[in-house]
Amino acid sequence: AARDRGLTLMVGHLLLYHPAFTALCRTVESGRLGTLRYIYSNRLSLGRIRREENALWSFAPHDVSMILALAGRLPHRVVATGAHYLTDGVADMTLSHLAFSEDVQAHIFVSWLHPYKDHRMVVIGADGMIVFNDVEEGANKLLLYPHVATSRDGVPVISKAQPEPIPFEPDEPLRLECVH
Repeated sequence: AARDRGLTLMVGHLLLYHPAFTALCRTVESGRLGTLRYIYSNRLSLGRIRREENALWSFAPHDVSMILALAGRLPHRVVATGAHYLTDGVADMTLSHLAFSEDVQAHIFVSWLHPYKDHRMVVIGADGMIVFNDVEEGANKLLLYPHVATSRDGVPVISKAQPEPIPFEPDEPLRLECVH
């Protein structure tokens, strides 16, 4: 998807080659979600604590690359905050906000000081929502929620629907990146 939008793929942006992410991009590009509204990403775990780089630099580049591929442009404003609890001056958690326009926003929450592993990206559109949960296996890894939120006479109306798996061919992202 990023290749189709003319963005340069950089070595190490491995998740751009993940088959579930490329299927997610194809679904967004097909118009199935309608107008893109916002994206959020969590990359959390209680894992290897680093003392030489913070959680933003360690975890968030993957999420930034995926969000940029979906948005198809650079944000006009970025705000990031974080906190250090274990090593002075090294943030253990950060929350970043990317504003692409008033209508398209994104945020990224990363932490290695979290009780469970959560590697999830949620993409919200006017006509549906997609969840890419990289911790899940099989069909539940990439789900389309055809929920729709509209307004009728100034009153919000929510129409919920059952999630639908989005099929993708399993393959190794690193292998696909190397082939590219």
